Amino acid sequence: MPLAPRLKGAAFFKYMECNIKFFHTINLKAAVALATMGFKMNKPPVTRLVRTDGKESTEFWFEGVNDKGQDASQVYRQMTKEGDELEAKDPENPLCYIRAALANRDVLVDIIRNTPRLIEIEHNGKRIAISENASDKTKQEMTRFLK
Repeated sequence: MPLAPRLKGAAFFKYMECNIKFFHTINLKAAVALATMGFKMNKPPVTRLVRTDGKESTEFWFEGVNDKGQDASQVYRQMTKEGDELEAKDPENPLCYIRAALANRDVLVDIIRNTPRLIEIEHNGKRIAISENASDKTKQEMTRFLK
């Protein structure tokens, strides 16, 4: 899709109303759903902002309607505020599966973040993995197997 011409003020908004409807969100899960459902991303697809307080935000930009005629703002609402209602009313809706997959991803990421790593130690051609949370005593006892 061609980019909008470089218009300013009212001329820009009049062009936008006549030609293209855009949707934007900072919600990554909603952006994933929109991309999965065939909503074309704008060019550039994101804007990144560093605010005066130093915090960053990323905003995703999509065409407001996909090739199937679905409205991006409706998909957004179903991914956020209306998600539970959608699941109760239409559990086979593709958005219910997208929401479930993203929720499962969150659970798995949380498990990864809360699982201590194993640190691999190699000595004399032997290897052993010890929890990074192991006590010094346990580490010493385990390293004797490397001798």
